[in-house]
Formats: sequence, structure tokens, C-alpha cells
Amino acid sequence: MVLGFVALALGGIAFATRDTERTVTADTVCQFPPCRASSDPVPARGFEGAYVAADPADPNHVVIGDTNVLQGRCAFHTTFNGGRDWTDGYYDLPPGFTGCRINAPSGGHVSSGSVARGSGGRYYSVFGSAHADDGGRESVLVATSTDGGATFAPAKVAIRPTGPDVGLGRPLMTVVPGTTGADTVLLSAWTCHPAATRGTQCDGVIFSRSNDGGQTYTDPVVVNDPPAGQNASQPAMDREGVVYMTFQRRFSDGPVELYLAKSADGGRTFTHSVLDRQIQIGVQYDSAKLVADPLTNALYTVWADSRTGRFQIFFRKSLDKGVSWGERSVLLAPDRDATGSSRSPSISVAPNGRIDVVYYHTSPAPDRQAFDEVYWSYSLDGGENFLARQVNEAPIDRNKGYSGPAGALKELGNHYPPGVASIDTAAFVVWSDTRDADELTNSQDVLLRRMDLQGAAPP
Repeated sequence: MVLGFVALALGGIAFATRDTERTVTADTVCQFPPCRASSDPVPARGFEGAYVAADPADPNHVVIGDTNVLQGRCAFHTTFNGGRDWTDGYYDLPPGFTGCRINAPSGGHVSSGSVARGSGGRYYSVFGSAHADDGGRESVLVATSTDGGATFAPAKVAIRPTGPDVGLGRPLMTVVPGTTGADTVLLSAWTCHPAATRGTQCDGVIFSRSNDGGQTYTDPVVVNDPPAGQNASQPAMDREGVVYMTFQRRFSDGPVELYLAKSADGGRTFTHSVLDRQIQIGVQYDSAKLVADPLTNALYTVWADSRTGRFQIFFRKSLDKGVSWGERSVLLAPDRDATGSSRSPSISVAPNGRIDVVYYHTSPAPDRQAFDEVYWSYSLDGGENFLARQVNEAPIDRNKGYSGPAGALKELGNHYPPGVASIDTAAFVVWSDTRDADELTNSQDVLLRRMDLQGAAPP
């Protein structure tokens, strides 16, 4: 494996102009412009931490999970008609659990985690919540829907705090569909120490799985080995059942190391190898993301690092189960000069193998540092070449809403990535936006846009 090395690869990446305005009809809602992923009528709204799942057999069926930061509750939003109508709800919690709090003692974060589709109309959503007996230290909970996301059964506890000084933060999930009721649910989370002398310290990564569609979960396994680990990715599993995750080791006196964790026994034990090493990887809590291609069994990973002097998004792939990685990291920049900075990537693979990556980008202009753009880069050839398109139609003003500008390093929101779900004909992208905010309401919404491949939708 080649370490800490990688030449920038701008060649082979083409870029397209943003969409031009067109008439919005019932058939193009949520395509351009994007739509608000909720029917919540309350003027003062605050939604953040969005993840999305889409049905490859029905492009009009989309399920979104997020957090209502004003109410401290984890929410879901489901549409069966392409975004014209939404079913909104909050997850029911087991007795003693206290909602989805923001900046809880377990660490500064939004409680919502990923949402994923299983078999037979089943959808799963993972999030954090604290039991009253645990002093605010959060557990990992999973809610399951058997009717396509129209309703969710009361959430079940998947992982309780693993020690008296431990809280669990930023849970993520991958679901491998099986027979109805027997989906494989893979979970990752961080272990944090709320009572650390220098504030909350997160130094561990744990893994758990369910082989029965979320009815029961294995005891959590520590993924990393000393000295510590942070910023866990969502788990991935290839066709042979090998489980993978990434995590980081961050040092105050040297570069950040990005590790691949690999388990050949279904997640009972993990081995580790260094995937990359840079001066800075990830903006504070900005984790790498990892997926397995269902067609080729390749592994794809994306992350943000500052090797160019400003944060940009990089992509790598492995064709041999993570033993080796491509000789180059591909730079996913919204322009060939890589101006400005990019952060917080998410990645998804369509059933036909198309790779979708979404991320936030900030202009280099001094007066635009509080404004985000959302970009989508996609590859039709296994990551050799990427096309890029802008997703949002107007800059997101982070002086409004509840996330704050990236330069402020506020922990609520600006390290939460836009989300993406892939079907063969389109990518569904979600992000937090302040377009409806004003001096009275300061509204922050989750927006959804369906991105059709060029040539597959009206101009």
C-alpha cells in the first residue's frame, strides 16, 4: 500500500453548467427548483442532519430522516408521489428515553443518523437518545417501518453506553436487504467520554449488527486499536460478507491518519491498515465515507483533506478488498482550478454501478465564507472519470438558520453532510437550507432535489 502520497488527478473530470430555469409542473416537482422535504406548517422551523433513502423500483418513493433541533426530536418525512405530498412524524422512544437532544453530554452533535431501505417495504432509521438513568449519555436506537416509511414502530435500543463514563455519538447504518424480516443491519458509532478533563473526548469506534431485521443486535465490538480512533464511517459489506469501516487518528503534533478496518468474520474482529495520511483530514468531525459496489465488489471511499492548501474532496477505490488502493486520489473539485474549499462528502452507488458523491462547497471570495453550495459528482466508469453539477439554485446563507458558517466551526450543522441516495436514473440529494429564513422565523429546512442524469430529463 502506498501511504500519504497521492498526486492530484484533475484530468478526466468534466464539468457542466448549472441548470437553467424551467417551468415546474406536477411531474418535475423536487427536480428544479428543489422542494422542502416536509409539510411542517410552523414558520419557525429548524431541521438538520438529513439522510435519504430511495426506492429503485419507484422513483416517487423517498424517505428522509433528520432532527428537529428546536423540538429536540428525531423526525422522518416520506413521500409516495415524488414530493408533492409528505407524511411527517417523530419516532416513538422506549420508556425513560429523553428525545433527540442537541449538544448532549456525549458530545456536540445532531442526534439523527442514517436512514436505509431493506426488503419488502421495510425502512430503518438510526439515531441517538439518552435514557434518564444514564445521565445524558446517549444510546443508539433504531426505528423500523414495514409500510414504506408511512409509519415507524417504536424504536428499539441497539447499543447502550458501553461503560459508566461512555456516551455514544453520531450513529450510522447500512442495511443489506435479505428476505423480508431478515435484513442485515450494520451499525457504527463513536464512544465519547463526557467527563473528560478537557471537555468531551471521543476516542473509540464501535460496531454492531443485526441478522434478523433489527429484532436483536450483537454486543458492540471495538473497531479501532490504540491509540484511539475517531470519525467512523458507515459500515460497508461486500458480496462475501466481509465488513469494512474507516476511522481516523488525529494527532496534535502530526498528520491525520485515515484507517481501513476490515472484518472477515462478520464484525467479531477487525484488522487495520492505513489508507492515507495527510496534514489534515476532515474538518473536525468530518468523517470519510465508504461503500461497496454491488456489481463489481469494489470499495469506494471519499473524504476531505487540505493537501492543496484548502479542503477539497478526494476519491479512491480498491479492487481487492482493501488490500491495495488506486495509485491516485481523484480530486472532485467543482472547477478545474480547485478554488474555494469543499467538505462533508457523502457517497452512494446505484444498482447499475453509478457512483454518486455530494458535498458542500464554499467560494474563495472573502465575503462568501458564510455561504454554501451543494455539488453532485457522479461517475459512470467505476470512478475513473467524474462529471459535476451544482444542486442548489441559490447560495445557502449560514448566517441564518441554526448551522452557522463553516469557518466558525460551530458543532451544530456545519459538519453534517448533504445526503444522497441512488437509483439507476437519478440521484436524490438532501441538505439543510435557509432560503425561507427571515428576521422573525430564522427557518432552516431540509431540501430535496432529484438529480436526473443529463439527457434523461427536460433541459
